[in-house]
Amino acid sequence: MFHLSKLKFYRNFVVIKIENMQRISYRRLFTTIILLLSGLTGFSQKKQLDHSVYDNWKSLQDISISNDGRFVNTIISPQEGDSILYIYDLKKEKELMIHRVNKYTLSPDGRFTVALLKAPFSEIRQARIKKKKADDFPKDSLVIVNNETLTFYKIPDVKSYSTSTEMAAHVAYKKSTPKDTVKNKSDKPKDLLIIRNLNTSAEDTVKNVKEFAFNKFGNTLAISVEPEKNDSTATHKVLFFDLKNGIKKQISGEKMEYKSFSFDEPGTQLVYIATKDTSKTEQKIFDVRYFKNTMDSAVVLASKTSEGLPENWIFNENSRPSFSKGERILIGAAPKQMPKDTTIVDFETATLDIWHWKDPVVQPQQLTRLKNELRRTYSGVIYPGRPHEFISIANEQMPNASFSDEGNGRFVLLTSGLPYEIESQWDISQKMDTWIYDMQSRQLIEIAEPVPGRPQISPSGNFTYWWNASEKQWYAFDNINRRIINLTAEIPVNFWNEKNDTPSKPDAYGIAAWGQDDRFVLLYDAFDIWKIDPTGKQKPENITKNAGRADSITFRYINTDPDKRFIEPKDLLLLSAFDNKSKEGGFYTLKQQGKNPLVKRELDKYGYSSVKKAKNAEVFAFQKSNFSTSPDLYITRNLWKSAQKITGINPQMKDYNWGTAEMIEWTAFDGKPSQGILYKPENFDPNKKYPAMIYFYEQHSDDLYRYFSPAPSRSVINIPFFVSRGYIVFTPDIHYGVGQPGSDAYNYVVSGAEALAKNRWIDSENMAIQGQSWGGYQVAYIITRTNMFKAAGAGAPVSNMTSAYGGIRWETGRSRQYQYEQTQSRIGATMSDSLQLYIDNSPVFFANKVNTPLLIMHNDDDGAVPWYQGIEYFMSLRRLGKPVWMLQYNKEAHNLKLRRNAKDLSIRLQQFFDHYLKGAPAPVWMTRGLPAVEKGKSWGYEIDDGAAGK
Repeated sequence: MFHLSKLKFYRNFVVIKIENMQRISYRRLFTTIILLLSGLTGFSQKKQLDHSVYDNWKSLQDISISNDGRFVNTIISPQEGDSILYIYDLKKEKELMIHRVNKYTLSPDGRFTVALLKAPFSEIRQARIKKKKADDFPKDSLVIVNNETLTFYKIPDVKSYSTSTEMAAHVAYKKSTPKDTVKNKSDKPKDLLIIRNLNTSAEDTVKNVKEFAFNKFGNTLAISVEPEKNDSTATHKVLFFDLKNGIKKQISGEKMEYKSFSFDEPGTQLVYIATKDTSKTEQKIFDVRYFKNTMDSAVVLASKTSEGLPENWIFNENSRPSFSKGERILIGAAPKQMPKDTTIVDFETATLDIWHWKDPVVQPQQLTRLKNELRRTYSGVIYPGRPHEFISIANEQMPNASFSDEGNGRFVLLTSGLPYEIESQWDISQKMDTWIYDMQSRQLIEIAEPVPGRPQISPSGNFTYWWNASEKQWYAFDNINRRIINLTAEIPVNFWNEKNDTPSKPDAYGIAAWGQDDRFVLLYDAFDIWKIDPTGKQKPENITKNAGRADSITFRYINTDPDKRFIEPKDLLLLSAFDNKSKEGGFYTLKQQGKNPLVKRELDKYGYSSVKKAKNAEVFAFQKSNFSTSPDLYITRNLWKSAQKITGINPQMKDYNWGTAEMIEWTAFDGKPSQGILYKPENFDPNKKYPAMIYFYEQHSDDLYRYFSPAPSRSVINIPFFVSRGYIVFTPDIHYGVGQPGSDAYNYVVSGAEALAKNRWIDSENMAIQGQSWGGYQVAYIITRTNMFKAAGAGAPVSNMTSAYGGIRWETGRSRQYQYEQTQSRIGATMSDSLQLYIDNSPVFFANKVNTPLLIMHNDDDGAVPWYQGIEYFMSLRRLGKPVWMLQYNKEAHNLKLRRNAKDLSIRLQQFFDHYLKGAPAPVWMTRGLPAVEKGKSWGYEIDDGAAGK
């Protein structure tokens, strides 16, 4: 089994080398040994986590397994630094590690691994420090691994690589054109593309490559060549490579821009778009080119003059054609956009946004959508055998098209939410005008205007289905017989989320999958899986035999084959299992016929993730962890009768005082039973008293067996960090009603804190609360109701619901009204109808009651909660002389994105809570602040000696 400790120097032991023994007195030797042993005793004690541990704490990324189940690959990623490609041969039980790899491709047959070997992190860092130009940065390399022998070789100075989806024998990689070979020195050199045969090592080089694409199985390749502007000897062209037979031919050679290559799966047909306009105009007009491997050159299949293309519509650079699994080419077209008036002088023209009360969506939301709207095309179909004909399907009134049967089905689902966009600003209920387009009859069939839900089309296209939240039922429309069927009305269980605690209509538990030919659909209730005939002829069947409801276990289908669109009768279904009482996780399998179809395979005190199955073998790879166990890679070949641990990515964890997680229960102030998770230090001593940190959001008890890496804080406390340093951490569940979210939080958090304080090992005089976003709001509210907490931390809190209600979520540009009326903020009414509720739940109006020192983080580029919410609370508390600080990270988001800022926040959170809960000296930023003139010169971490002892 692989352990990263193999890569490090040995620690935790001392070697004493004694020379010239006769020169050392026994007394001196004895004293030396005693000192060494006493040092060893101290050294053997487990360390506390500190801020230096983050970078090297590792996780697994991008797990893959070969089709035969022999090879399993993954990336071992530190939080900062050089990643490792890890390859394990299950047959020979051998491993290979290649440092500095963060991207790889495992060939499905398991023969090769191709990877990009990054330049060392330290060298890239130095290049950034020295502000080198991009061309002068350290270069990457291509690594090609022979998995059979676990040997590899490198190709230097590679910029990127690409393979087909089902990588076979070829890889294409890019290198920069040597500067001395570029004829026009003012031109930026275009890349060299090298196509390499992995079996023979033969290579073919193509210069001035603009774009390229493989077919799915990697036996054909298309390349567009676009020479330097002043190179009169070179030509624009498209090259077609038959890689299997070693044939290359030029299929287009006009002076045009060629792009958006797409093959059919076998690689015998190619479609792409082309334009003669090679200038930098705002919108170019493209035509559609088609090539078949039996042809000498590509032909124009469609253009702006094609029959069926609506007037003033064109194919543009966003049209992006693709093949269905059958004979169709699916492609988008769009109205030609109005050109920009180039006679207008920008600096003499007003720049503004006009907000109109009849706009379907407000201006900020329009602006966030603008880029996508300008790229929008409307789906249609072209047949290679019917050139210059375009079948227009979607349009501006019916913009959304979903093709069934992998693009080759008889029916196309068309939807539009446009008529309901105004009300969607405050009403999140789904409404979609819905039609079916019959490709056989070219007939448009209306299902409803609107359908109360978000319709989808079944894999084979025989049904359109949706969840009706108002009626709490699943419905289907029979596309052939044109009738609506209620799928769940006769089933005596609920299919809606019974734990929904917002003022919105509840969502469904979801859909697992469809059966072959749409013969059945699998739907979830809270625990079990139901097999339902969408025609209504067969009686619904609980295929998990009510075992989930009987044992309070939630079963969910895991599709281990990404290419699988439906369930076949012979399939053995893998189900995830979650015990809602014990919080244990695991797996069951389910046969679709026979006695005792449901079999428990694994149910234990762990969380499981990243499940991958070999396509042609019963070999599963997965991750397994709990709070005290780092997530590692495991393999099972016998459906969890046994499992083999493959990696040990964080062996250093054993050197640190970690912790334990346990469930606790208490009764809330309103008499309802409550749950939460209690995290204790690994060296917990019931005869000691521990300060307590209480972190909350909504509900966390299902995370009992979740692992948390020590990591810089993006917004909230890092649980293992504080536990390791001698804190008890408590995460209580909060359950909500409507209209009183602040009181609901108080009910559960404070009652939980009081119950916790009854333990003799809790230092009830030193307890704190912390939360972010919705949790930050709850912190801000709770400290207006109680003084029991020594300190509090609130990240991005809403402090004034009356001003936040009319604000904008700047990340999406959407009005915030819906979240107060229907979702998380849970007021359940408009402000004009229930102003007092908004006031009663706004901490800023009760700032005079706050006596708890408060640390706020609110950043000036927050796209979820307006930044002024933190400012309002800070200014109110400041005016009242209350101890309050606000951390404003410049140009940062709702949760911190930049790692350097997260590291800074982690230090300040520790210093703040250590000061108030442990009596640690306060740092300068807390005692004196950080004046603007010192910004960027000092960070105020150091202890304020002048304030020490005060």
